[in-house]
Amino acid sequence: MFHLSHVLGRIRNRWFAAASFVTGSVWSAHLAVLVFHWDDNVRYDTTLTLISLLAGIMTTFLIFHLALFGNKSRLRLAGGGLLTMIGMATMYITGSEAAIAPDDDRAHFVHSVLRPVDLFLLFGVLAAMCLVYIVAWRAMRLQRQALEKLAYTDPLTGLLNRNAWDRYAEKNTVNRNAAFLFLDLDEFKSVNDTLGHDIGDMLIWEVGQRLKAFQNKHRQIFRLGGDEFLLVALQCSEASAQKTASDMLETIKTPYRLAGKMVHVSGSIGICLGSVPGSSCTTMLKNADAAMYRAKLSGRNRFFTYREGTSTFFLSPLRGTGNGLPKSIAKGRGA
Repeated sequence: MFHLSHVLGRIRNRWFAAASFVTGSVWSAHLAVLVFHWDDNVRYDTTLTLISLLAGIMTTFLIFHLALFGNKSRLRLAGGGLLTMIGMATMYITGSEAAIAPDDDRAHFVHSVLRPVDLFLLFGVLAAMCLVYIVAWRAMRLQRQALEKLAYTDPLTGLLNRNAWDRYAEKNTVNRNAAFLFLDLDEFKSVNDTLGHDIGDMLIWEVGQRLKAFQNKHRQIFRLGGDEFLLVALQCSEASAQKTASDMLETIKTPYRLAGKMVHVSGSIGICLGSVPGSSCTTMLKNADAAMYRAKLSGRNRFFTYREGTSTFFLSPLRGTGNGLPKSIAKGRGA
């Protein structure tokens, strides 16, 4: 993440530097046009000339910052457009005032720079600069979107990855209606060891495609790494969470045909339900992970529900393949 931020920072600085050169080029052309209107040589006041250049560069910096970073509201972008006009007009006017004619004929000078052709040039420059900003803003947005997709998307399954989960956990809390379903494949290591990692990757891809069916506007699925997946449901009752877990397990255990081979795997799911508003996402994940391990100990191909604030787990009604848990746990009397 530090490397990505560093790269984005370098890209931003390069864009600002490039924009400054663009503004400097426009500024130079503007002064050259003023000189062209005079038959004799024209000198420039150094202070006003530097102010004119600084106005163009600072305007460029502010416009890029408003357009490319922070909130992209319409009001913010409209303000950026207004700053463009003010900044470029300031550059033009101060640059004009910086010119000193040999005979100091200010009336002739003012008449010259305010001719219709000059006003047309001024607004043409403003329009060209706005077009440059729009194109650059669009290019930067596409570049940022590509970098974010690379940083927060699992390249194998197309699901959100661990980086996306870390960002989600940092920015969000959970409420009573939230449910975390932590899925781990059973015997995935055996698939890798006996059939090879290529088949293992194909299996993970296929599992990811099946899990996408459980996504909607209230549910997000993350691949946390290896064969671990997490479904975060924001509007989900206990009954709905258990029904979803059951459906996920049924979907996962359907045989896979990979490279001409039939592969059979199952899954174990741990469920953690939100109880206290504002609960930590990290704590919810930890509890769901613990519940998932209880499901594996019970014989796999089943889910467990973790009760927030206690050490009690509840066995799912699905049939496992092992000997099951002790009766004290199965009846909900504690682990």
